Amino acid sequence: MPKAVFRIAQNIGCSWKCKQLILCALCVLCGSFRLKTMPTSSDPAETKIRANFASLAKKWLEESCELFPEQASKLGFHQYDSLLSRNTPEIYRKHIALLERTLTAVEALPEAAFHGDDWLDRRGLLARLRTDLFSERDLLRWRTNPQTHSNSAIDAIFELVVRNSGKLRQVLPAIESRLKKIPAYLRAGLECIEAPDPLWTSLGVQSCAGAVEFLHGLEQELCSLSSKPKAFVSTLKAAAKAFEEYAAGIANKKSGPKGGFSIGRERFEFLIREQLGLDLSLPETRALGEYQIQRHEFLLERAARRHGRKSAREIIDRAAAGWTPELPLFDVYRQATSDIKARLGKLGLVTVPKGDTLKVLPVPPFLKHQFPTAAYSAPEPFSRDQTGIFWVNDLSLDQENPDKKLAEIRQHHGLELTTVHEAYPGHHLQFVVQFQHASRLRRLFAHSIFYEGWTMWCEKLAVEHGLVDIPGAELIQLHDALWRAHRIVIDCGLHDGALSHAAAAKRLQSGVGFTAARAEADVNWYTSSPTVPMSYLLGRLEVEKLYRHFVVEAGWPLKKFNDWMLSHGAIPYSWIRRV
Repeated sequence: MPKAVFRIAQNIGCSWKCKQLILCALCVLCGSFRLKTMPTSSDPAETKIRANFASLAKKWLEESCELFPEQASKLGFHQYDSLLSRNTPEIYRKHIALLERTLTAVEALPEAAFHGDDWLDRRGLLARLRTDLFSERDLLRWRTNPQTHSNSAIDAIFELVVRNSGKLRQVLPAIESRLKKIPAYLRAGLECIEAPDPLWTSLGVQSCAGAVEFLHGLEQELCSLSSKPKAFVSTLKAAAKAFEEYAAGIANKKSGPKGGFSIGRERFEFLIREQLGLDLSLPETRALGEYQIQRHEFLLERAARRHGRKSAREIIDRAAAGWTPELPLFDVYRQATSDIKARLGKLGLVTVPKGDTLKVLPVPPFLKHQFPTAAYSAPEPFSRDQTGIFWVNDLSLDQENPDKKLAEIRQHHGLELTTVHEAYPGHHLQFVVQFQHASRLRRLFAHSIFYEGWTMWCEKLAVEHGLVDIPGAELIQLHDALWRAHRIVIDCGLHDGALSHAAAAKRLQSGVGFTAARAEADVNWYTSSPTVPMSYLLGRLEVEKLYRHFVVEAGWPLKKFNDWMLSHGAIPYSWIRRV
């Protein structure tokens, strides 16, 4: 059976199923699967148990790759570049059965036989299996979220094009092979859909329109490389038509109840435990969020008093209103990324890995309604080419009215802190370090409380240590933290039914000052990613607990502390404390 791996692409806008599948494989490389182990007991019984665990993980990953081959090439396993899953209900049922078998077997292995890194690997795999089962078997997202299938289909083409932009001729046969398979893939996906959530149907239709636009945009360049351009055009048009037919098909499906994305308190608390590693109830989490809103409003106003009598909102709004970049927005982001990376190396806050590359690119049309101002896609974890992508969502391009266009551009005011979050020392640096971890299984884990908590910590450090030196940087950083505090309350409200989508968007407009378009785009992805929105500020709070212990009390240098945290990979901080 071919070996391959899956990994999460940190795309906050994709559907849960897409995220699960990408997360499904990181651990089979060059025909072998090995776990790093800490020096542990030589007890032969423990050794046998750990070997059994490695065998179970290997088998699960191999079978997952066979069920969903389109995800494997994202990891640099290019024998899968031309393949797509059959995407039928039978495939999902087989995957659910595989998850159930593997979970039962891993839970039967005594926890006491695992220590240090081995314990972290076992706990991480248990969380992965449980949350995958939760999404596919319990929530049935492959049935209720139409974006699951349309996003996966276009992403299969998009990844090949973006990752191979300098060698498209070489991957053209694989692109063409996948394009030919897309009509059958989407027909099977349409067969899966039952009682879809109305919001997700609307978003699915929009993403299909973006997919069609993306495919048409490829025609000229790819046809110039094809030895049979007319046949290639026909294949491309058939794929585009398949997206149009899928959009029409999901629009005609009988919808489920409005607000069906809400998962309820019990399920939400399950995710708090398994994804965030926290022992909090939903009401406790909401209360913490409300407290953090009050705290950050106070910190903002206190910081504002150092600038005069105006409120923090007035100062920030005035600064944004006076910000009109001379260069196109993408060029401004590229320059900021280059400058901040250079300063980071001089400040010595964290070790900067060598050999990485970061591209700054516009969000593709099929995802622009799912992203906030910016997002990030990690490199292929087993590739020597550690190239990440920093996505910029410039909604001003959709505006014809000059005033509205400028208002959307100014939503990016303070983009230097966004760059810290997404690029250096945030997501990009963190994932590049993670993908060097000796445990191949550890490279699989992508718990948002770690990687989003790390980026929030980076934003705070950037202001305190002068990595970002722009007027009002402290106010912008505190304002962004306030935004993440509102996310905690909104996340809870969306999933226990206390807040509708519209009410959540209005809260961001009134509480944070977002435009309607930005607020709606932000809430759109909250609905399909429960507990991820809240993980940003909750994660930073966890980092601060560790900081007080190791730096303030034990006297560690800050660089040593930051490098030590990153060395564990993206797992909950509570697990790190435990071992």
